[in-house]
Amino acid sequence: MNTYRILLLDDDEFVLGALRRELLSEPFVGHKDLEIEAFNSADTALARAGEPDGYFDFVIADNRMPEMNGIDFLKAFGEIHPDAVKVMLSGYPDMHEVMRAINETHIDAFIAKPWQSYELKSALWQVVKQYDLRSENRQLAKQYIERFGLLHQLRHKVNYRLMLVDDDRLTLQALQRELNEAYIQGACGMYQLEVRGFEHVDEALREAHEQLYDVVICDYAMPEINGIEFLRIFREVQPDAVRILISGVADMDELIAAVNTANINYFVSKPWRDYELRIAIDRALAHRELELENRFLADLLRLNSRHS
Repeated sequence: MNTYRILLLDDDEFVLGALRRELLSEPFVGHKDLEIEAFNSADTALARAGEPDGYFDFVIADNRMPEMNGIDFLKAFGEIHPDAVKVMLSGYPDMHEVMRAINETHIDAFIAKPWQSYELKSALWQVVKQYDLRSENRQLAKQYIERFGLLHQLRHKVNYRLMLVDDDRLTLQALQRELNEAYIQGACGMYQLEVRGFEHVDEALREAHEQLYDVVICDYAMPEINGIEFLRIFREVQPDAVRILISGVADMDELIAAVNTANINYFVSKPWRDYELRIAIDRALAHRELELENRFLADLLRLNSRHS
């Protein structure tokens, strides 16, 4: 595909015009063309997304709109097009809003109004690279299934390896007890977590170069580097791992940075309720398993094509 299709949603026509100009003036996607459709009504935008030719690769939506807030819109849009990149705009974000956007909508980027041109394009460029790889894998996985059928339970796992990083030994021990104590029944079936804790980020990063992990949970307030920077570095080493940030002190701007630089999958505030971490881990793992299964099928098709 040589074209990205983008849906814009904002009840302010001026903002829609500014976004369109930004995206078309100096395209952030290089060799690909852009097809942009703009809407000032959430209901109209969802109706368009549900039409047979209403597929979009990216959606950029304002959060504060009269008919429906952006979080609820992006959740509904995600049910129609689960693979689309989701970007939220907001002129007056608050902590609760950003947390919901991360945990419920699983946004790929968060852009505060008024934006700087380089901020908008930089955030979108980061998610474009991820989207291209996911899109290729999905297409190849679809071709594989059409040609050879679906291999059931390709990646069914019983144990997932989890890394905990927190300089507070008591918190680390509490997390380990909570996550080690029982099997989890969730979207990934029945499974157990193999948990290893680290008090220092340098030790955790050395471990990341030697051992693969399915999930990494890091506290924000670490003495060497903060949890966002750690998760950004960890993502470069192990991009497939689920990234969860926990914190009792992170503010709204730091949460936005966690989305845009570390692309965290979930945020849990301290003190957490017993079930919150398990829900966060299970939901993030379910999404991860789908991506890995698509990649597995895509790799099988590539291998088969080379030998045929």
